[in-house]
Amino acid sequence: MNIEQLERRMQAESEILKRESGETGEPGQLRLAVMQGLEQGHSRERQDFPRRGVTFALAAAAVIVLLLFMVPQLQQPSPQTAQVQEVDWGELEGFKRLSQFDMEHESLESAVRHNYIQLIGKSVQSGAYRVTLDAVTADENMIIMLYSATTDDSQEVYGISSARLKESGAGSYLETGNGISGNEVVAGEENYHKYYGKRVFYLDRSKPFPERLEADFQVASVNPGKMGQPKTGTIMADMHYSPRLKISFTLNAKFKQYATRIIYPDERFTLAGHEVSLAQVELSPLLVRIRMAFSNEADKAWPVRREIFQAGMYTEMVSTVLGGQVELKSSTGFSTEAGYERLYSSNMLDDPESLELKIRTQPGEEDGVLRFELLE
Repeated sequence: MNIEQLERRMQAESEILKRESGETGEPGQLRLAVMQGLEQGHSRERQDFPRRGVTFALAAAAVIVLLLFMVPQLQQPSPQTAQVQEVDWGELEGFKRLSQFDMEHESLESAVRHNYIQLIGKSVQSGAYRVTLDAVTADENMIIMLYSATTDDSQEVYGISSARLKESGAGSYLETGNGISGNEVVAGEENYHKYYGKRVFYLDRSKPFPERLEADFQVASVNPGKMGQPKTGTIMADMHYSPRLKISFTLNAKFKQYATRIIYPDERFTLAGHEVSLAQVELSPLLVRIRMAFSNEADKAWPVRREIFQAGMYTEMVSTVLGGQVELKSSTGFSTEAGYERLYSSNMLDDPESLELKIRTQPGEEDGVLRFELLE
């Protein structure tokens, strides 16, 4: 998909959101709402949105969060790539290319490397649409779900408009995280009849580890030839949707055997003139979470929070494996009552020799880098 197609798709998804929610806000209002959600901690609360198209809003919000937290990192030099063994994705080869653009790439590739994957391979079909739940991987903190969709010659796949995961026993949907998806590419050309997707779902460690789950999908499509047209996605009448397609499965018990390692560094430092502490680090096969705490109660006010966020925005998480370095990307961040937290991909299954968090208080200046070794 080129940039123009991506822009049209995002515009179309925005229009779907407005029509479904009855809101007419400008794009700047969405950005403000995301920032307010980060401040209030609402972005971690699970809400059930049954209306079609709202998942596009979640995707758009995820993109904005990534921009707020991650764009400055693009200006920083990448660490030397570690010389780890080439990964054979086997039955999941179709997801390998997609993963290269994913913030959780290191988590997923490490899971594939160590066979920390549960192949599902279950499909359900309705009319022109067929959805397959290909595989999952999980730990105490999240589930990563890999899925694909195909259509017959009567439709072209525009996207997966909804991908949800429900715990069968509790009857509630898991909190949805970020995702990435795209059409299959064959010999440099997009195959509009096959689509790959990946979605993250967050788990609450204070609750029992889920066992029986139900994946729930809806496919968006257009008539043949429409995907190659300039206005694709801007005309709502052109869009078609599958019924909700559901697949049940039992999560492999091996995923709950890896307990989250929790470290309390209590490393204190200064950002924008305010004292902050690296209060807690959580390490698991798929996730590295860092929690920052403000030392002074007055610093919790929004104007001060924003100043601290901006000062601590330039971060890197570097893992050393077999003498080489791997950068673990940050997928998102949240405001908390005590301060804020950020989530990074993980390669803990590779048994790294070191894990260093860098915070650049003065971007581009080596003497403006705070360094914290997390595995000591």
